[in-house]
Amino acid sequence: MDVGRPAKSVKVKSGAIASDDAAVRKNVEDRLRGECAPPVPPDGMTDSQKEIFRYIVSGLADSEILGKLDVFVLESTAVAIDRLRTINRMIDDRPELMLSTATQNSRAKYQNDLWRGCNELCLSPQARAKLGNLAAQKTKEKKDPLMDALMDDD
Repeated sequence: MDVGRPAKSVKVKSGAIASDDAAVRKNVEDRLRGECAPPVPPDGMTDSQKEIFRYIVSGLADSEILGKLDVFVLESTAVAIDRLRTINRMIDDRPELMLSTATQNSRAKYQNDLWRGCNELCLSPQARAKLGNLAAQKTKEKKDPLMDALMDDD
């Protein structure tokens, strides 16, 4: 078993992959992600956590990589961001908390949760660039009159 980097969606994969393998993986990923509907914030989240949740979902809408099953990683990531903001505000209000081991441990825990969520949701700058390229390509394919003309000839 390969113990390298975590697998990425075939939609954002940059390495070499055979076209037939890519088609099979895309089909499986599409089925496994659940219903192709934007994930909705679950009950029990605060208003600010729901706002963060929706912000991430809207930012990834064009990539079409999210499904209903992604609600859990989105929830965890939104909570981590919200709690990091709270801890940072606490430190801003009381700078002596920077010296508190408990505060710093809590901050580190939520920071790790955030990085994990970013990795799972392809939110790194490199992943966003790939998603942007995919979205631009998809838009170009939809609006390219030459492609439309070529497709009509078949």
